[in-house]
Amino acid sequence: MDLQPDVSPVGQVEVGLEYDRDASELVVSLIQARDLPGGVGGGESEPPDLCAVLSLLPDAAAGSGAQTKLVRRGQNPVVFKERFLYSLEPHQLAQKTVRVRLLAGQKQLGETEVRLADVDLQRPLRLWLNLREPDQKPSDHGELMFSLSYLPTAERLTVVIVKAKNLKWPKPDQTVGDVLVKVHLIQNGKRLAKKKTSVKKNESQPTYNEAMIFNVSQTSLSAVQLRITVAEIRHDGRLASIGHVIIGSQTGGTELTHWQQMVTSLRKPVAMWHHLRKK
Repeated sequence: MDLQPDVSPVGQVEVGLEYDRDASELVVSLIQARDLPGGVGGGESEPPDLCAVLSLLPDAAAGSGAQTKLVRRGQNPVVFKERFLYSLEPHQLAQKTVRVRLLAGQKQLGETEVRLADVDLQRPLRLWLNLREPDQKPSDHGELMFSLSYLPTAERLTVVIVKAKNLKWPKPDQTVGDVLVKVHLIQNGKRLAKKKTSVKKNESQPTYNEAMIFNVSQTSLSAVQLRITVAEIRHDGRLASIGHVIIGSQTGGTELTHWQQMVTSLRKPVAMWHHLRKK
């Protein structure tokens, strides 16, 4: 079983998002990048300067965007600390995607995207996003929405499986299936508990809204992970994984962001969409 944190080999970038509803303004902050390949931390004697390019899709033309100042790459993390302002009405937020590209000289190191529909803009956010190589497409195995909440007094972790969409079925002509979601609580590679949802039959975008409760002490919260798997029930009764998400304090990208939001918003459910992966 793959228990490795979902950390990008290309590196990560930290982005801040803040929306002022009174002014109808979105502030996007490019904060820093870490674990970048090629020259970071002394790998090259004179690594090329680095900049980040920010685009708001679908409005931006191909290759365009706001650019940060050039930053030396001789340290890890590389710090930007620049803010960009966009005028957006509340009803426009769900249709927008923030894209960040990192450039070293003429070479693009990596890029990442976050859809504003997938995050809670009721309060300022700071997100660590995994970078992917320019020719690497985002996961196409589907997406899963779930919420997390932690009640410290009862030492109880609650996972609510909300719904899935854009699932990649095993057969090319398949459009529906019998689908359930399994959740494993894991610590140090050992399964501590397992729960699963009901089965949604002949569904293309199954909706669950089912809660699962795990007993997790406050001292163990930083050491545990959740492996959440979307699986199809085959005709012979066996389960076939469509994709999974691993989330915890030792993961990266949107998974780490979601976990951190849960920790800082105790007792309040925090919901996010996550891309399913196979590896």
